[in-house]
Amino acid sequence: MQRVLILLLASLGILSPPASAQGNQARATLYTRSSGDDVYAAVVIRISADWYLYHTDLGDPDAIGTPLSLRFGDDGSGWSDPVLPQPKVEEVDDPYLGKYSFNYHDGKITLYAKGKISEGASADDTLTLDGQTCSHVSGTCLRYGETIRSKGEGKDKYWQGWPASLGPPPPAAGGGGDEQMPGGSSAEESSSQVTANPGKGVPTQPGAGSGALARQEFGGFGGFGRAPAGPKVVAKLYSRIDEESNTAKLAVVIDIAEGYHIYNGPTAADLGHPDFTAGVPTTLEVVDDSGSIEWGEVRYPKPIKVDGGSLAPWYWQHRGRVVLRVDGQIVDDPEGAEPYAILGYQVCDEKTCDPPAEEELYSEGPGEDEWFETPTFTAGELSTDDQDRSSLLLFLLSAVGWGIFTLLMPCTYPMIPITISFFTKQAEARDGKVLPLSLAYGLGIVLVFILIGVLFAPVIIPFATHWVTNMVIGVLFLLFSLALFGFVHLEPPAALMNMAGKASRVGGYLGVFLMGATLVVTSFTCTAPFVGTLLGAAAAGGKGDLMRIVLGMGTFGVTMATPFVFLSLVPGRVRQMPQAGEWMNTLKVFLGFVELAASLKFFSNVDLVLGWGVIGREVFLAAWLVIFIAAGLYLIIKARRTHAAGGPSGSRQIGFGMLSILFGLYCGYGIPGNMLDGYVMTPLLPPYAIRWDPNAAQHEIVKDDYEEALARAKEKSKLVLVNFTGLT
Repeated sequence: MQRVLILLLASLGILSPPASAQGNQARATLYTRSSGDDVYAAVVIRISADWYLYHTDLGDPDAIGTPLSLRFGDDGSGWSDPVLPQPKVEEVDDPYLGKYSFNYHDGKITLYAKGKISEGASADDTLTLDGQTCSHVSGTCLRYGETIRSKGEGKDKYWQGWPASLGPPPPAAGGGGDEQMPGGSSAEESSSQVTANPGKGVPTQPGAGSGALARQEFGGFGGFGRAPAGPKVVAKLYSRIDEESNTAKLAVVIDIAEGYHIYNGPTAADLGHPDFTAGVPTTLEVVDDSGSIEWGEVRYPKPIKVDGGSLAPWYWQHRGRVVLRVDGQIVDDPEGAEPYAILGYQVCDEKTCDPPAEEELYSEGPGEDEWFETPTFTAGELSTDDQDRSSLLLFLLSAVGWGIFTLLMPCTYPMIPITISFFTKQAEARDGKVLPLSLAYGLGIVLVFILIGVLFAPVIIPFATHWVTNMVIGVLFLLFSLALFGFVHLEPPAALMNMAGKASRVGGYLGVFLMGATLVVTSFTCTAPFVGTLLGAAAAGGKGDLMRIVLGMGTFGVTMATPFVFLSLVPGRVRQMPQAGEWMNTLKVFLGFVELAASLKFFSNVDLVLGWGVIGREVFLAAWLVIFIAAGLYLIIKARRTHAAGGPSGSRQIGFGMLSILFGLYCGYGIPGNMLDGYVMTPLLPPYAIRWDPNAAQHEIVKDDYEEALARAKEKSKLVLVNFTGLT
């Protein structure tokens, strides 16, 4: 009963999405000729690369699939059964359905039929086709169906395979031509050529077996082999052939849904910055079987320049409506020329990308005049300047964030009393007029940070991504957390403190400038991880981004300097600030939890580079779950104890504790594999998971060799998942 139900669903096409969801993977063209009351039909069916179309007879009674059917318009003509080339045969050995075979076609085929026109009727000019296509590569199956009208008599080349079983061939037409059917044989001649391809392209899925059923079960419900077009990308081809001027034009209009983009620059296969290799460029290939038109290069519209983040300084993309243009020159009689195009692209949103897709596009008519003008970006355009300003703003905001976080690190604390002491003396000596000195103090801090950025940016990326660097930073963060917990006592080296003391005794502008430089040096053990991250983002473009480095480090320095400038301006009011007490100790311990969590990120980078396989996604999230729940409970318990001892209620502290617990639970939600935020959490998490279940499906991984991975997948009839990732 299960087998009968599956067969019924497959035959009805229920196991695969409708053709309109992703577009037909076969396209037919009808030509008709008539002589007296006889009417002749030649149907050319072009099947997309790596796809196949079921034959009119599946062959084996046990075969699963929808056979091809053809129905000519009902106008009184009596039509013979169509004659097709001999189909190919695929053998299936399925553990559940047993052994069977099915008949199919791929590439380009031509089939023929003959009809009689009844008295008072006219020749047929419409044909309805219905069937099913499947992919050799991904196993995806789609319903195929279309109704077409005759394109006239067509060239003689389309009729050269006329089968003798249908009687004499139709009369010749003026188009002429000498092209044979694919392979150089007629339908009659090819009847003896039966191609057996046991197991060819049959995907194997765990527990699913192989063959057509496996293709429908796993391809029809979102297989990885092809990006869903649907509402994301809709592409149409329009063509114009002008024999008077001997010119031909094609325009491909691509409408991209809001929130999505495709890749390419102003020329073919141009992704933008050389470092950006994570996307697949948009390509267009014009196919013209007639050979009567010489086609030129594809002309692309103006792209958008986008900040590439950690992948590259920038890259090109297209959004909204995109128009591609191809111009051609007529070199022979273009009658019957039916050029079509193969469009390749990859559609992405801001978080993920669909697998690369390929579509065959056939002309929808002459189209609008504007589509054949010089191509420009026609919808949703954002200028390069707008993109640059937006990306720069985000970069500077990240610099401010790093600066604020660094101010909470323990290495900055020793400079607080030194700053207060120095400017208290200066205020007494200058009757409180210390504003110029305070500004010079802040300027010294900013200039030293900028100097560090300019000098070290060229080497910061290989340094920051090395596993030794990540190990050292991870240990430093772990040490900082222990210091904040009170287990160890950290102080800057005596030499640096002596330098700070000497700088504080030097008066005037030179003294305050030295004070600023000393603050940078003494706090650099804490600021180095953040400065390295900041410079890594700024310096990815090399020397051309010098101004970006200056702005980023300057912003970071201003953020670091502002509190100390404030302290230098009002040293006498520092006594009015809340005294260090239990609240300061509570903050320090909570920051200890935060730094403990941060150290895990650097240790996971080391684990990934060295291939230990210890800190996978689940381990990382489980550790953060424990750390942030413990941090939240600590805040809540401390607040309740303080209140019980007669102190304030600590409602704000309890609120932060609850937020910490909620974040920990959020991390726990991701442990089983649930998707977390793609903007913040995804870059932090290790890109692999540890499978604790020994019976779980394992995947063979091929690193940095796409061709080898593809060859292995074809050999084992499996799918390929391409993962673009770095290590640190």
